[in-house]
Amino acid sequence: MKCPYILLFAILILSGCSAEWHLSKAVMKDPTILKTKTMIVTDTVVTDPIVVKDTVTMSQVDTVEIVKDKFRVKIMRSYDTLIIDGGCDSDTIVRTVEVQVPVVEYRDGGGFWSKVYEGSFYVLIIFITIATLVSVIRRYLG
Repeated sequence: MKCPYILLFAILILSGCSAEWHLSKAVMKDPTILKTKTMIVTDTVVTDPIVVKDTVTMSQVDTVEIVKDKFRVKIMRSYDTLIIDGGCDSDTIVRTVEVQVPVVEYRDGGGFWSKVYEGSFYVLIIFITIATLVSVIRRYLG
């Protein structure tokens, strides 16, 4: 093993903490960041109109139209022909659903320990860089 610092550096880089660990620590410090929020979702469905036509032969001339809510029927008698025109107009269906959604709020920690943690990372990087440079210089000079 020519340079043990490379192995040490690889171990430090590959042994980072997961996002789940960081989230659990944040929840331990402030449990209100995972409070739930209610969202209202409105879903709209528009149906197509339905039309039905039929013909029956009879005599005399007359027209009858029946309309109830969105359904209509029109019966037209013209001598020996009976024309039935009916259908249902298009309709809009609106459905409202309430959904519980967890909200994660970001709060800047900025406390003493976060500064110590950040500073220790930079000290570690500087230490690894100096150790690598010393190792390279010893190899070429010695």
